[in-house]
Amino acid sequence: MVSISLSRPALRGAGLLVFAAALAHSQTGRPNDLRFPDALGGHYLMLVNTARSTQMDSPKLAQFDRSPYDALAVSFEDAYGTAPVLPPALMQPQIANWKRATSKAIWPWVYLNRMIGANVEEGNPLTKVPYFERFHGLDLDGRAGAQSDFLQIWRAALQLARATGVPGIVCDLEFYNNYKAYDIAELARMRSETQDQALSELRQLGAKMAQLAVREYPGATVWFLFTGFTRPDYRLIDGKPYYLAATYIVEGLLDEIQRDHLPLHILSGGEVGLGYCHTSVDDLRQAIEKRAATFAALLEKYRGILELAGTMTLWSDRAAKKNWVANGACGSSTAATVDDFVPYMEVLFRAYRYNWIYGSPNGGYFAFQSDSAPRFDAAIAQAKVRAYARNAGTPVQVSR
Repeated sequence: MVSISLSRPALRGAGLLVFAAALAHSQTGRPNDLRFPDALGGHYLMLVNTARSTQMDSPKLAQFDRSPYDALAVSFEDAYGTAPVLPPALMQPQIANWKRATSKAIWPWVYLNRMIGANVEEGNPLTKVPYFERFHGLDLDGRAGAQSDFLQIWRAALQLARATGVPGIVCDLEFYNNYKAYDIAELARMRSETQDQALSELRQLGAKMAQLAVREYPGATVWFLFTGFTRPDYRLIDGKPYYLAATYIVEGLLDEIQRDHLPLHILSGGEVGLGYCHTSVDDLRQAIEKRAATFAALLEKYRGILELAGTMTLWSDRAAKKNWVANGACGSSTAATVDDFVPYMEVLFRAYRYNWIYGSPNGGYFAFQSDSAPRFDAAIAQAKVRAYARNAGTPVQVSR
């Protein structure tokens, strides 16, 4: 996964522990009488590491099965894929075969990028194909057929999740093909329409996604890697603040769920609002607090629908860090080795019921390799014990 360009970036006292648990409880925004899939339990941890179905095999999954994760996100359609959409009937046998190697849940992973047009100015060679060059910005009116393809992929992923008994799907809204299109003004210009028209079409797309989701898998969880609600002033136009274009898709989806009382559960993953890296444990705590304040009104508005999830990336040691992991907050983090992440993860796991770790090779993390994974697995397992076994061995329940 190419991280979003906008965000690239031990609790030491009992008082902070109490704060983290109380804060997390306030973030969920879920009434006590709501019931989501029991498989999610009181806490849930997913690995996201750009796993593709074509590259997965039994030895990799057997290694992953020994990990402390609950689930793995796997894509059946590549972020830059343009081939005909695979029907669930062709994907189910693959998952059935994987289940012989792992008891972990395999969540289908969907990319919005399928319906984002190429921007030649960004020089991404992966976008230089006729499919992405035949439309500009996003295919919001559906004329290029890319929106239809994306919605087919979305629908197939939900069908697959339901058929294989996993709680839901992962959705990546990143504009890999065209980062400039995050800007509403630029998107409208690319599509030769007004900003209001672009906003309306983005929200309509979200509404379509909600209706398809409830039709295919009522009660499903949709785990967005980010939603962008922490960037309300990403773009100022005539003094008026605007979110990322992707955020209006989620807004449309949430409004549709709320309006029609649809049984769907939406997670905001934190890639943008929380970020993968923090310079210190205290910096992470402050970021959690700031995010909670930013989301407070939204969690109240979409109470029982929207919930926050947390994220983090890890590295084996400083020598393994490269590219984005060697820069920004990642580069200046006090965590020198994966073992130093235990207190960081403890804070994260106690703050959010749902969490995902971005396992990047840029940090020397290869989750399917026996010479890399065990060290990371041990640190993650230790953090989970510390986070959930406090208070005389009783896990902290942050979601009910």
